Amino acid sequence: MKLVRLRNLALGLIFGAFLLMYLGVFVRSLLPAFFLVGLLMIAVSIGIYFRMGAISMRIPQVECPNCGKTTKVLGREDACMFCRTPIRIDENGEIMPS
Repeated sequence: MKLVRLRNLALGLIFGAFLLMYLGVFVRSLLPAFFLVGLLMIAVSIGIYFRMGAISMRIPQVECPNCGKTTKVLGREDACMFCRTPIRIDENGEIMPS
């Protein structure tokens, strides 16, 4: 699912930023540069989380035809968050068989 991938990217940016800033402790000459790049990575991840939260509020929720759980579909075609079944939605908001 696209939302999950973007959230994973944001989480990876945060972990990468912490790792980069921690490595800066061992390389004293590059500490300011590592710190600034790490802060920039954290700022980008905060922006991604904020934008995904705003988008997530407007996404239609549908019931997955395979597992029966309620999932969010971003765009016309997406995958179930739980079972990864492809889900397509037509113009009327009806679930189409994949």
